[in-house]
Amino acid sequence: MPSATPMRDRTHALRLAAWAGLALSGILLVRLLARDLPSAAKATGLLGPVFAFLANQPFVLLFATVAVGYALGRITLWRFNLGATASTLIVGLGLSLWASLRGVTFSVPDFASTLFFNLFMFAVGMKVGPQFLSGLRRDARAFIVLGLLVPLLSAGLMVGLGAVLHLAPGLTPGIFAGANTATAGLGAAKDVYLREHAGDPTVLANLSTAFAFGYCVSLVLFVLMMKVLPRWFGRDVKREARAYQQELEAGEAHPLPGTALALAPEAESLEVRAFRLENPEGEGQTLAQLRERFPRVALERVQRGGQPLDLSDSLRLRPGDLVVVSGPLAAMVKATQVVGPEVPDAVLRAVGLETVEVVAQTERSVGKRVGELMRTVGHGFFLNALFRGGAEIPHGPETVVRRGDVFRITGSQLRIHQLAEALGGRVVRPSMATDIVTLALGLSVGAFLGTLPIPLFGLKLSLGSAVGLLLTGIVLSTLRTRDPRLGGPFPEPARQLLEDLGLNVFIAVTALNAGAGVIQSVRAGVLGPIAIGTLVAGLIPPVIGWVVGQYRYHMNAGLLEGAIAGARCSSPGLRTAQEDTESTVPALSYPVTFAISNIVVTLGCYLLASLD
Repeated sequence: MPSATPMRDRTHALRLAAWAGLALSGILLVRLLARDLPSAAKATGLLGPVFAFLANQPFVLLFATVAVGYALGRITLWRFNLGATASTLIVGLGLSLWASLRGVTFSVPDFASTLFFNLFMFAVGMKVGPQFLSGLRRDARAFIVLGLLVPLLSAGLMVGLGAVLHLAPGLTPGIFAGANTATAGLGAAKDVYLREHAGDPTVLANLSTAFAFGYCVSLVLFVLMMKVLPRWFGRDVKREARAYQQELEAGEAHPLPGTALALAPEAESLEVRAFRLENPEGEGQTLAQLRERFPRVALERVQRGGQPLDLSDSLRLRPGDLVVVSGPLAAMVKATQVVGPEVPDAVLRAVGLETVEVVAQTERSVGKRVGELMRTVGHGFFLNALFRGGAEIPHGPETVVRRGDVFRITGSQLRIHQLAEALGGRVVRPSMATDIVTLALGLSVGAFLGTLPIPLFGLKLSLGSAVGLLLTGIVLSTLRTRDPRLGGPFPEPARQLLEDLGLNVFIAVTALNAGAGVIQSVRAGVLGPIAIGTLVAGLIPPVIGWVVGQYRYHMNAGLLEGAIAGARCSSPGLRTAQEDTESTVPALSYPVTFAISNIVVTLGCYLLASLD
């Protein structure tokens, strides 16, 4: 019998040949489309016209880069993979450099970068808000120390390098801002040079070149460092992040209102069964009598002679009635003993069970006990959880309802409508729709807050739109745990899409636009000093910060990753940490250190430019 191995090899070779043929056909087609472009005439090499076409179609270029980056990020070699963020960065930067060497410069509009980055920051805030305050209460001192330590060390190293290497004006603050991937710092230094050097083109060129090259090098190397830094110190970030998440949720058996999985159906909730009344014990019983006798079970439907009956308290059951019952399985077993055999009728049992949240608002509910409420308007419900002030509280029949309490319940549509009327609150249901008003207002308000000036040592600094949007998302998601009606539906799949796509499109734009700056640095002969400065100021302080966080503050590895990423003003670093830990724990520490470091780096660039 012939071996299957040659057959597999032949199939594999045919697939490779097919892909190669498809790629070559695509190149030839694009060259044909690009023949009338002015830039194609100046491009060199086989792929020059292809790059010219892509430069003329930035939308195609941008999302092709994201697609290739995501595909490469899924490949695992020797138990290591780059992840989507690092792969997209490397693909974009590689294409940009290749195109620049072929006489083509990519220029994706910067607004696309700003737009998607802002979406990413807001989406992160919408995820971590409920746990951010808890994490801040525990480790605020460590977060503040790291947020100051890393940028101050970086600034001190840059001062020393500037003196040793005798850097030309504009290089020192440019390297410092680029090494810390802080665009706000570039703007602060540029303002100084425009004022004190009358806009000297040589100084401004040094500033821009140093920033562009340092930014790209630092972005790539820091993302890679975040992959290996925990391993250098023997930390299992995935396990530690999972343990920290469980510790935060130890007192919460259920997800908080407004968070991911809040309204996911629970296995222990309700069962719906249909029975035929044949037991003499149930004959002649009214619905009111049955409710009093079995308070945890609800009669959802009664059908007689093929016709549904009105479910009034005075309705008396007769032999042969089809009765649909809902409730916890344990309670239902007792109730059905007085009815009769089960009827396998799926259509009859379709009463529309769903899990929802309702907020107590009216006098009909506030001040009453949970047991009393559930026996009357809440009859037949399963109370999954009760929340007060953004936290789950233990509940029982004697628990007194307060205004603003959030009930998470499972029941039929009829019962939910009755309970919502009694509580006076709008029913919050699971939804795949996203409230665009909330999203648009959140983005607008966050960006506005980022522009507000902060007086500091005679300077007017600002947090920047990134910090403003992050904090806005945190505040909004925290408020939603107290009242899930705030902000409309914001489903987790939509939030995750904004987070994933937002950052990786930002990374792709940054990398695609960077090639020309890198080539310029090489041709200007300042590559060596910029590279040295970026490596020293961009990579040494995070390592020292990790040592301090691990050995001085004994921080959880997941939190420490987020804190170091924030102290380096690196959102791609945060995303890498989240991929490594497979959790949002790094995002709990990131906002504090990011906000502090962003201000320190901006102030540092201002001072370095003033001393230049």
